[in-house]
Amino acid sequence: MSKLEIFNEADRLAVAQILVKNGYTVRQSRQRVEGKRSYIYLLEYQKNQQRKEEDDDG
Repeated sequence: MSKLEIFNEADRLAVAQILVKNGYTVRQSRQRVEGKRSYIYLLEYQKNQQRKEEDDDG
């Protein structure tokens, strides 16, 4: 999965919404900053694979 680092929660949600509407699987995660009490917030995303039946219905 590819990752985007986005600190602001509203921005993460907006980007996630756009990705989902365009056929991506999206999940949020956070990683602790080494040596600190803070986190890096990430959006992980991956393009969904379409099945052949879905392509034929279009």
